[in-house]
Amino acid sequence: MYYSGAPFAFKENKNVRSLLAYISKKGFSVGDKLPPERELAEQLGISRNSLREALKVLEAMDVVEIRHGSGIFLRKEDTQPDDGSSLWLMIHKDEILNILTVREALDLKAIDLIPEEDYPRLRDEMKACIAAVRKTDMTNEDMLRHDLEFHNIIRRAANNDILLNICITLTGTIYDERRVLFTHTNYVEQSLWEHNQIANAFGSLDVNQVKQAYIAHLATTRSSIE
Repeated sequence: MYYSGAPFAFKENKNVRSLLAYISKKGFSVGDKLPPERELAEQLGISRNSLREALKVLEAMDVVEIRHGSGIFLRKEDTQPDDGSSLWLMIHKDEILNILTVREALDLKAIDLIPEEDYPRLRDEMKACIAAVRKTDMTNEDMLRHDLEFHNIIRRAANNDILLNICITLTGTIYDERRVLFTHTNYVEQSLWEHNQIANAFGSLDVNQVKQAYIAHLATTRSSIE
């Protein structure tokens, strides 16, 4: 859905980014009234319909307030993010969270299907997976490959090809979400620590501990997005 095989881009959000850049460049202050729609559209070189769509996004982000009959007013001065990550997460947040909810249900079902006698082997595979990524530069791409392989260790062990393929497809739709999150060093270390906790839970031979560790891991992802 979002993954293009190359570093993610924000082509679908270019009008939003152009509008944010315009607001920042013009130095508007909180409470200032922005130019009328027609003038804004001309300044940005886009249609009024495209402008309205961009304004809807900024209104949802609480950057502007649209007062019908009065105009468009600025609500935040710090409107230009350092990169596209904050904007992308804001725009796609609801979709990502919905996908994570489905992914969690499927992965927990996969855990239910894994025979207990396989737990020690999975723990060792997970530990090896974590050790392998720590030997790399832990770039964004390194972490993406690690994250996919780590979670697929669990899914493959369920011995259900349909469930595995659905999970892989869902994971593919949110590559950009993890590309954004893995740009933050704190999230990378937290993710690896939680992966280690999941591995340790398999070592306990207790399915409830495994599920608790996994749910806690996804809770961190949710809180980072929200």
